[in-house]
Amino acid sequence: MNVPLGVWLLGRGRGIGINCFAPGMQPLMAALAPTVAIALIGIFGAFFMPAEQRGLRLTQALVQLVCTLLQLVVSERYAAYAGRKGLWSRYATASLWCAWLPLLMMIMAEGVMRMVMPGNASSPAAIAGVAAGVQLYSLWLTWYVTRVGLMMTALQAVIMTVLQTLSAVVLFGLLWLLPPHYNALVDLFGGV
Repeated sequence: MNVPLGVWLLGRGRGIGINCFAPGMQPLMAALAPTVAIALIGIFGAFFMPAEQRGLRLTQALVQLVCTLLQLVVSERYAAYAGRKGLWSRYATASLWCAWLPLLMMIMAEGVMRMVMPGNASSPAAIAGVAAGVQLYSLWLTWYVTRVGLMMTALQAVIMTVLQTLSAVVLFGLLWLLPPHYNALVDLFGGV
């Protein structure tokens, strides 16, 4: 299957892109592998930090993986509830691969900003603006991949997107309330 083509097509709102992803556990595990690898690298790197920073670094290393797994659980439960469980593994694979697209867009947008307006590209307002735009696109992409991948109505896809977003917000709230009091939203919106 042609994963980059599928991501490109779905990212542009072309539903045919879902056909570039295979169903089953092996493609799903392959799509999850980069997130797991990044978490493992972060965990390994945290042990080289001073003791007082280690807890926060471990939390930062695990937050993306836990958030991804949480969203997979929420989507699987909702797909089962909506009678779409048979479509879930292909949807989840497409969703995991498409989740990298907003990050790529953020990097490219920051690069373009640095070329176009080098003096203001690093300002907190510019970074927050780009991050907010990318997050809005990410919400749309989550909705669209859900709608196409699980063959849901627009409303069902909205409900799934809201449930996944709320689960992440609850996780972020818990991370902020409990030690080491990590504010994931600051990192999510570009450190502003």
